[in-house]
Amino acid sequence: MPIVSINNDMYSIYKTVNKITGKFYVGKQSSDRRYYLGSGKLLQKAIAKHGKHNFTKIILEDKLTAKQASIREQYWIARTGALTSQGYNMNAGGIGGDNSKHIDYANRKIKYNTSGLQAHWNFLTTEQRKQKHKEQGMARAKAWYVSRVGSKKETVIKNINQWCIERGIDSSIVFRLTDPIDKLFEKQCKGWRFRRPEQPKLASYVNRRGKNPSTFCKGKTWSLKDGKRVWITV
Repeated sequence: MPIVSINNDMYSIYKTVNKITGKFYVGKQSSDRRYYLGSGKLLQKAIAKHGKHNFTKIILEDKLTAKQASIREQYWIARTGALTSQGYNMNAGGIGGDNSKHIDYANRKIKYNTSGLQAHWNFLTTEQRKQKHKEQGMARAKAWYVSRVGSKKETVIKNINQWCIERGIDSSIVFRLTDPIDKLFEKQCKGWRFRRPEQPKLASYVNRRGKNPSTFCKGKTWSLKDGKRVWITV
């Protein structure tokens, strides 16, 4: 789990991701609680099932006042789709506390609080709404574009989880490779690169490994060849 550091006197917005399923939770915190993953009941059930080590936490935004944090929490929950089947959130955010007694668990998939989503939608311009409709349509298809490092040919994959299992790839890494705020964005995994339909085509991959002598290991470093790491003497 990556360790993050934030200003103890301010609030931050975080995203906790299940590395096995890709599902996530968006919340706010008031201090540098680096090992705190969130208190959502659906999230806690998932942690109990999969283990805390299978969750990672990302800071989406920090240095916020309490009021700003409540507003930005609603924004990030709406933007990431944390209230859909891909998320563990049970309300639109900004209010805190235990809201589980107000949740209809039996019908959660078809009924939930959409006030945060509506507020975000009302803020968008006509053109932004059209673009959002386009992006949502692509997201529902759940398609991924996969390509080999050094090749411009892309293959459309519908079930990315099954595809990863067949090739021994951690599917959580794929989500990180397509997340613009992640340090692994647009990089590669085992010689493969990934993008979502709403994202532009990937630029040519540049392997920067071995370019910095200070990172060499006893006169050796590695280079990428046919999607595999090969040690070379420098």
